[in-house]
Amino acid sequence: MTFILVILVLSIIGLAVCLNVVSPLPEYAPLMTDPDDPLMIEAEEKAKATLPQFFELYEKFPENALVKLYFVSNTDQVEHLWAEVLGREGENSLKVRLVTPPVTHKGTLERLYTCAIADLEDWAVQDDGNRIYGGFSERAMFKIAEKQGLRLPKKLLARKDQYYDL
Repeated sequence: MTFILVILVLSIIGLAVCLNVVSPLPEYAPLMTDPDDPLMIEAEEKAKATLPQFFELYEKFPENALVKLYFVSNTDQVEHLWAEVLGREGENSLKVRLVTPPVTHKGTLERLYTCAIADLEDWAVQDDGNRIYGGFSERAMFKIAEKQGLRLPKKLLARKDQYYDL
């Protein structure tokens, strides 16, 4: 009986260690896009050009603000991650919580992160009426997926109707 209890406890500890060492998988597999795709370039340009509107909306709806940032994983792979905005850190940085786990990262990763505003590639803010402002790269990806004939998950497609232009 003691042997079984010891095995059970060690198994639980092993599972807990594994869950903390391995990065979780994203909810959706990333859509492979060419970074030079004109729709993606346009989306990033629009996001950067509308950062003042992001900060205005962030002041009104701070609990529903996300940013997409340029991220280099510990395997030297560039990824583009969404993060929840927790606050400003001076004029040039944001304190964020990563919500999209990096696919290429190995081992543990602290989800709290400070990112430079210059590294922002997109932003999205949801208001009290469930309208989403920004999200330019996701809108571009919807168009790219349609062009490629890909079927997106229903949950993801439902977001398409929530986008609202500035």
